Amino acid sequence: MGYGFPAAVGAKLGCPDLDVISICGDGGIQMNIQELATAVVYELPVIICIMNNGYLGNVRQWQELFYERRYADTCLRRRKSCPADCSRPHLECPIYIPDFIKLSESCGAVGIRVEHADEIPAALTAAKNVRKCPVVIEFMIRREENVFPIVAPGKPLSKMMQESRMCLKNVY
Repeated sequence: MGYGFPAAVGAKLGCPDLDVISICGDGGIQMNIQELATAVVYELPVIICIMNNGYLGNVRQWQELFYERRYADTCLRRRKSCPADCSRPHLECPIYIPDFIKLSESCGAVGIRVEHADEIPAALTAAKNVRKCPVVIEFMIRREENVFPIVAPGKPLSKMMQESRMCLKNVY
């Protein structure tokens, strides 16, 4: 977790004429978001795609699929003032932090937020046209969007699950 974006910076430095795109989750990117300043300093036109569901997604997904939806410490909107028994997102949840667009712009990068699928082509075209700095595209996805493949806790990689119906058979 957190490796993709710094690796993309290295890839762009090593192959400056190739397009480089990093795809990260909103939790994972926060492990090395400070490298955005490095990419700005070196004028690297790397595209950083952040899948933002407001959760530490992989851990939340494990909690959903393997631990009977006993969610704990994965909601990135959670505050001290939230109800202790809160286990699902609500309309009254606090705003998500950080604001990746403002954070990107504060570092000298370009930030684009995508909230609907029909905005994706324009966002990618705009990002590809930026040639002197990184571009962060924040994709707002469903809060309980799952990612596959996934490895169940304690299982070897050879038992990787490729789709949700396989997981559901193991849960119910």
